[in-house]
Amino acid sequence: MRRNRTHQTYLTLFGLAGILVLCQIMSSLYPWLPTFVGVVFAYLILEFEHREVKAGSIALGFAYLCFYDASKGFYLFSYVILFILVYRFALLKIQTLITCDNCILASYVIVAYIGHYLLNCFLAYLNNETFPYFSNYYFYSIALDSLLSFMLFRVSR
Repeated sequence: MRRNRTHQTYLTLFGLAGILVLCQIMSSLYPWLPTFVGVVFAYLILEFEHREVKAGSIALGFAYLCFYDASKGFYLFSYVILFILVYRFALLKIQTLITCDNCILASYVIVAYIGHYLLNCFLAYLNNETFPYFSNYYFYSIALDSLLSFMLFRVSR
């Protein structure tokens, strides 16, 4: 008898969405827990490079980044704008400048955090509002997300 695997992908997406929402809730309660935004951003960049695009996982990634923006008080869709800017203008430059595969993953995570902060500073400047606070938590999250992306992803050239 043949097994049907079509419904397992939806269960995987549903489970992953639950884990991401749980991580977001736990990071709101305990500030020392990272939000794994850099890992999701690196995953989105790596998925867009493949020819076979998985629409469900990409939509889940963008939804999580928008949920992060809304829950942490950043400008909504700022991660989507950052992704478009990085994917269109900086991705090829990053891949040609850096030869180490793990360093490319770390640079994606660094661009996710520092680029998001700079984009929100720019949007706050345009709206004449206060700038977001830059703390040591960014460096802690960059280091942890970089290590996690080293374990989870592989850059294909």
